[in-house]
Amino acid sequence: MVDNGGWTINGVAASAYGITLRYSPGIPMLPETRDRTAEIPGRSGSYWFDSDLGQRQFSLPCDFRDCADAAALDVLIKAFARVLVDVYGKPRRLSLVFDDSPTITYTVRYSGEIPFDRQWVGCSEFTLSLVADEPYGREAEEVTTGTITTSPGTLSVTGTCTVASPCKICITNNGA
Repeated sequence: MVDNGGWTINGVAASAYGITLRYSPGIPMLPETRDRTAEIPGRSGSYWFDSDLGQRQFSLPCDFRDCADAAALDVLIKAFARVLVDVYGKPRRLSLVFDDSPTITYTVRYSGEIPFDRQWVGCSEFTLSLVADEPYGREAEEVTTGTITTSPGTLSVTGTCTVASPCKICITNNGA
């Protein structure tokens, strides 16, 4: 496992910002659902129509490490704040990758607030609140190529995913 300080944002390790993930956060297997139900008078319970997954919330317990003094800590805080929001103060869309699952990328944005505890210079704890509006992590696209040498011929393509994923199939005819 690579140690980038716990995570990377937009390809930059947490340690490059002077940040360390204090402990691996408990990321729920699935985010909460948005249920569409109706209560019918005279009927017990409710009628369920459908459900969708909501946003995936990340609360990352972090701290700034190895700051020589309060001025150095302030420089780190301001530099990292610029990563989270644009020049207009709007949250940016960021790519989040955890060290313990380096092939999965979440598209997140800053959400909520960042409570900050300046316990002492050299180690200041905070909780980084991020939200993934699309609750699924993405893995790199996998490309499979095959050659059919007989006519007629077949080529089987299978996928192992937890979410229905579109499949792109390109066929090139190099024969006569």
